[in-house]
Amino acid sequence: MLDSFGVPIKRFLTPAGLAIALLAVALAGYALAKPKYAFDTITYLGCTFKALSGEDWASTQRLTYDHLRRVFPEANFREATESPPGISPYRSIVANDPDAFRQNVKVGCYKLGFVGPVVGLSVLGVDPYLATRLMAAIPAAAFFVLAGLWLTTRLPGPVAVPLAVAGAFAGLLQTARYEYPDGMTALMIGAALICFAEARLRAACALFLAAMVVRMDAILYFGAFLGFSVFLAGQGRRLRFREAVVWGVAALALYGAISTVMETPSFTNVFYHSFISQQPYLIEADLTVSLSQYFDVLERQVGVVAGKSAKYPVLIGLAVSAYALSFTVPRVRALGDLALVSLLLVAFHFLFIPWFDTRYYAAPYMLIVCGFGVVVFHCAADWYRNRQARRV
Repeated sequence: MLDSFGVPIKRFLTPAGLAIALLAVALAGYALAKPKYAFDTITYLGCTFKALSGEDWASTQRLTYDHLRRVFPEANFREATESPPGISPYRSIVANDPDAFRQNVKVGCYKLGFVGPVVGLSVLGVDPYLATRLMAAIPAAAFFVLAGLWLTTRLPGPVAVPLAVAGAFAGLLQTARYEYPDGMTALMIGAALICFAEARLRAACALFLAAMVVRMDAILYFGAFLGFSVFLAGQGRRLRFREAVVWGVAALALYGAISTVMETPSFTNVFYHSFISQQPYLIEADLTVSLSQYFDVLERQVGVVAGKSAKYPVLIGLAVSAYALSFTVPRVRALGDLALVSLLLVAFHFLFIPWFDTRYYAAPYMLIVCGFGVVVFHCAADWYRNRQARRV
């Protein structure tokens, strides 16, 4: 229920609420009309066909690529299945070797909060590829609705709606286009952060655990959140250390349970594959990553991020500014905390998985923009009222 996030249901019946609902429909419609046709879609289709058919991996591979050929445009299909000359033959090997296919598909199958609904929709007769798109676009649109309606409780409607749109352009719109679990992750992480801003700490922690079922690397977000909640959050949002330990142990237990039940690659293998050299045998490859390799990768990726877009330093500036300004207006202190914890979630995740793709960070990016907007609006309103009072 929206009431659990401090958003009365009647907000839907306001002009701002209706505008947000229409914009969410437009966001989902755009995402469904303009899919990314991304490579990892093969992973999620493979998981789905394996669950539906129960065939061996060679047969599942054929089913997956036959379906991919039907739903992807020809150019995108070639890009997903052929390795150009001079490039790692990874994609070609995965497309032709059933064992390499199996080991890559397993990387997606443990993302149960995404794969499960995709399989369920497919059982109901929805095309599996369309199911992946629906489970990306609809949760992203739902998060836009949640964040937008929540903003209307903090700001006048004519300000809240454009601010929600600006936040969506920080990454959510692109995330909704990927046939990946990231739209669902954005909903879980974003809802958790809004609960935090509303001082609903248990709900926030439970939502972080739910995000781990969608993407296990959400444990990194949760770790950063617990640290901030214990040591940096304002008093109304401060989590006791003992409680944080209990939630941390629960996260580790959930991580261990999924890893035990499902066949998953090691962190070392994923890191090596992503940042050093793509290995088609993700689970069984015997790989190591030295500290010097890690720091070389981290330095390189920081450089890539710094040179890729001005958006990243701008978001850092917005988060830090919102946090500093919030101390001058007590009623928006929670929004300063929200902006800074969102930034720290991104930073902590990046330390372990130094990838700059916006889709990983859609919810924190949007809430940095929203937190900054609310803080600046109220600071400006107070300044204006004080100025008018001095004139009287």
